[in-house]
Amino acid sequence: MKLTVKAARVNCGKKSKDVADSLGLSVTGYSKKENGHARFYVDEIVKLGQLLDVPFENFFEVECHKKTQNNKGGVM
Repeated sequence: MKLTVKAARVNCGKKSKDVADSLGLSVTGYSKKENGHARFYVDEIVKLGQLLDVPFENFFEVECHKKTQNNKGGVM
């Protein structure tokens, strides 16, 4: 089961301010990312995994799309 960033943070007993400081973000900036209104950068996700003792892969949403060709030979 995947944990959200917020759930992982709460489970570790860390406050938003502590995590924001560790990532070099403002509390507002961190809150936007934690609540899905902005994206984390890869380096932030790796650091989150370390801070919250959760494999960083937990925070990735894998979605792959297969390229297909349309009738005119172009890629969709």
